[in-house]
Amino acid sequence: MKHLGTNVDLTSKDEDKKSERKAWVNCFEIKGVLPCFTTPGYIRIVAQADNLLDEIISILALKYPPGKVEYFEELNELTLKIHNRLINLFPSGKITMTNTKDLDEARTVLEEIKNMINEAYIDFLKYGKPKSEDLQAIKHLTWLNLYKYLPRTNCGACGYATCMAFTMNVLQGNAKLSQCAPLRDQKYSANVEEIKKILGPYLLQSLGWK
Repeated sequence: MKHLGTNVDLTSKDEDKKSERKAWVNCFEIKGVLPCFTTPGYIRIVAQADNLLDEIISILALKYPPGKVEYFEELNELTLKIHNRLINLFPSGKITMTNTKDLDEARTVLEEIKNMINEAYIDFLKYGKPKSEDLQAIKHLTWLNLYKYLPRTNCGACGYATCMAFTMNVLQGNAKLSQCAPLRDQKYSANVEEIKKILGPYLLQSLGWK
């Protein structure tokens, strides 16, 4: 099984091979089916990817808004609150998920997880591995950190009555930062630059800025 590696050397043969690779994960094998604790009649799934996820997990942690992510940096393990269930990803390539109706639904969700992992691999090729400060931003970013750089006009163009409500929904993944039309005005360009600094490229993308 192949690792991304921690040293980025664009001239090395290892990096050439990474660039040529089409997908990081090609398939999952379902290893276990258990009763779901939270939803009677539903199941929990244990699956195994055909590759390690140890160096992809940190990228996955930044692909979703902080409200949908719990990243355990010391263990390099990730819990995602998506698809109306909890999905746990482990460095070994093990995947568990709750609240699943049946095996057909499990396979559908695993296909979406596979695509998510491979999109993270593309992000790795584009941006490199996340910096420690990028990962810390998940834990420390609050609505106030983001709110203070918004126009704070309460114009309602985003669909929310106040900029405060909009900010909270952005962090929960219910709204995209790009919905703030005034933020694209030239007079707020300095604000946008500050937002880019505090979020970094991965988190900026996960919060929906385009």
